[in-house]
Formats: sequence, structure tokens, C-alpha cells
Amino acid sequence: MPQTSLRTEILQLLDDAMLTTAQMRNDEISASLEDDSDLTDWTDMSSDTSGMSSPALSPMVLSPPSPASSLASSWGSMSVDSKSTSTVSTTDMIIAPYTQLLDTIEALCDEVEAVRVLEDLGEPIPKASQLPLLSHFAEHHPSLFQKKLRVNLEVFDDILDQISGHPVFQNQSNNKQLPVSIQLAIFLYRASHYGNACSLEDVGQWAGVSIGMVVNCTHRVIATLLDQHDEFVYIPGAQSEEMQCARAFTES
Repeated sequence: MPQTSLRTEILQLLDDAMLTTAQMRNDEISASLEDDSDLTDWTDMSSDTSGMSSPALSPMVLSPPSPASSLASSWGSMSVDSKSTSTVSTTDMIIAPYTQLLDTIEALCDEVEAVRVLEDLGEPIPKASQLPLLSHFAEHHPSLFQKKLRVNLEVFDDILDQISGHPVFQNQSNNKQLPVSIQLAIFLYRASHYGNACSLEDVGQWAGVSIGMVVNCTHRVIATLLDQHDEFVYIPGAQSEEMQCARAFTES
């Protein structure tokens, strides 16, 4: 099963947080509106009860309202408007912090999608190149040179002479490539090991270079070897000594 990336996991958590925040906001608004509705119903019921307990209306009710009754009517209208304004104000007070939180979550989503590195790698891992040891091995301990690169010094020099003039090792950049001999050594070390020993991290630590440099050296040397395939790889003839030895080995 493919592993979910850290970026996808963070974005999913932020989406869930946004949905939860929106649901909490809606629930609180609904509860506030229900409370206001209950208060309005209670006020209307009180008004109806007071009207029923008042004495019977006299014909004077049909007369134009007195200034006092007009004032009371105006006060009632102001009370309704005040209650409506209070409801809107309460809703705005509820919405404001949730809106700010949703904007913050959305900004985090945008940052996670745009950023290239999500984790702080901390202090860089120190690299101590062992490439200088190859010169010492070649001169004083040829067996160790062959153990590291799986070829003896003569074969290494022959391959180096064949590939050094290839255009892949030439560029017009201000950042010059590593010497071809070092690129070949990095490739041979990686090609002659297996498991963790040939991982990009381990090869980079051994050579004292970055992971990207290990990849680039590998690709360049492979490109040169493929271009000169017929000079490096050949099939011996059927009657050659190599084929007879191979036939005898398989038959034994």
C-alpha cells in the first residue's frame, strides 16, 4: 500500500479542522436563535395575558390616541427594533472569532501547499570524504583500492582514458564539475556495492558529497559507458578460450 505523504496528512487534518470549526459556528448560531425565539414567545404570551386581564374596552378606544399612547406605541416599536438589532449583533459576535479561525486555517493550507520543505532537518550531517585514501591505496595497498572500487588501478585508468573526453563532462556553468576521476570513483563504488552500502546517503557520506552529486555522477558515467558500449562490452567468439572455459564450467 503506498504511503501517504506528510503534506497530504497535514492538508487532511486542516480540512477536518475547517469542517469542525464551521459546524461549531453553525451550531452556536442555531442555539442563539432558538434562545431568542423562546424569549420572544414568552414576551408575546405575557402581552396576550395582560390584554385578557384588562377591563372591557369602552367606546373611547375608537378615539384618536393620546400623546401618551403614541409614546407607548413608539416605545414598543423601538423595543422590537432594538431586539432585532441585538439579535444581529449577537450573531456577528458569534461569527467573528470563527471567521478569524477559518481564515487562519485557510492560510495554513496555502502555506503547506506552497512550501517545499515541511520538516526541519536540523544540523547537517557532517561528511568526511574518503576519496583521498584511494590515492594512498593505489600506491601502497592495491588490494584495498580494488576492494573499494572492484577494479584494479590499471582497469580504472583505462576506463578513465576512454571516458574523459565525453561531452557530458563539459559544461558552460560557473560551477565546475568534479574531476572525471572522482566521478568515476563514485560510480564504481556505488555500482560495486549493494543494500544499504549503495544507498545515496551512504555513498554521499563516503565521498563527502551531496546526494544530488552522487546521482549526477552516476548518470554521467553511465551515459559515457552506453555511448561506448561496444568498446567496453563484447561477446567472445564461440571457439575462443573464454567461451570454452565458460562451457566447461557449465558442464561440470
